[in-house]
Amino acid sequence: MKLQIAHPVYMKFVLPAVLLLFSLAFFTAWLSDRGRRFLVSCGACFLLIGLAMLVQLGNFPADDRLNTVLSAAFYVGGTLVGGYGILQRSGLRLTSAFYILSFALIVGGVWYFCYVESNLLARVYVLNLGMATLILSFAWRARRLFKGPLVDKLLLVMLVLVALQLVPRTLLTARSLLGEVDGENFAATVFWQWTVFSTAIAAVLTGFALLAAAGHDRIGELSHERDSDPLTGLLNRRGLEMRYNALSHTKRGASGWVAVCDIDYFKALNDDYGHAAGDAVLQEFAGILRKLLGERSLIARTGGEEFVICLHDMQADNVLELMEGVRRNIETHRFQRLSDETSVTCSIGCVRLQEQGDLWQAVDKADKVLYAAKKDGRNRTYVEAAGLSRAP
Repeated sequence: MKLQIAHPVYMKFVLPAVLLLFSLAFFTAWLSDRGRRFLVSCGACFLLIGLAMLVQLGNFPADDRLNTVLSAAFYVGGTLVGGYGILQRSGLRLTSAFYILSFALIVGGVWYFCYVESNLLARVYVLNLGMATLILSFAWRARRLFKGPLVDKLLLVMLVLVALQLVPRTLLTARSLLGEVDGENFAATVFWQWTVFSTAIAAVLTGFALLAAAGHDRIGELSHERDSDPLTGLLNRRGLEMRYNALSHTKRGASGWVAVCDIDYFKALNDDYGHAAGDAVLQEFAGILRKLLGERSLIARTGGEEFVICLHDMQADNVLELMEGVRRNIETHRFQRLSDETSVTCSIGCVRLQEQGDLWQAVDKADKVLYAAKKDGRNRTYVEAAGLSRAP
């Protein structure tokens, strides 16, 4: 009994099937995480390029010129929508004119060399070199990814490699298409065999890189949720410790200042206006801290109405001026959920954080300085050791 082996004709559909499977994977991932819309674009990219290969290999439609233009439209459309998805993930964009003109020029060029001046080599060059140019354009627009985490660097490198492999592959193998080439023997040409080989590698690596990027983004979001205060969006206690430890490790020990800030008579505000108004006050208070202290400072809500702030190193009088500016801003701010007659104030205690110092020991010391400010009448800014204080 002879062993039956599948006819090689079916093997030519393996790569389109792989592309369609990746497309299905991206769409499935999006269904489980609707907020990650770039996955739809990535799925559409693999779907369109897979369809382009099916059109060519299945010789449908049978008219060679129509087949060529249709497959080119799928290839270019897939490239454009894939690039759009990668930029979308990074919050970047290109103008609509770029997408429209790119599609029109490349597909229009293929159409011209099909219907006006029949030239197979010209069609191959226009399509493949045009796609390489598109991918490099997306890579250039997304170049800031190289400054991001490892997964972003890998994604950018993959884009560049996919674009660059199109150039020598096309220049070195396109002449194998000279002569009588139709849908029946197209798959046997050197050009197509190299196309399948290089596209298979590029598709698999790019597909996994994009899925890894989506996974990295999701893990980052979960970490952010874990380390953030849900009400104010500031760091929570764990997030502050993690960020401080990371900063200390990067700078081999970070000296600076720790300030503990507490809203005066917050319980009375809650009693008079209700917890919803109290929450609104906390949110506005956090917004003022973010606005005045900027991104260089670590700001956390560590419980109730208490906030901990890690400041970079500076002179003691500069710390006093900075935090006194916060206190005055809070005092003059009119909070939306409170009456105009109600004034919110805060008390602040600041201590120096020595290099390699323990963060929470410094917080405890700052808390004692804060207690002294409250004991002396609240609505004050005190700085330990320097003998500095400021009150209205």
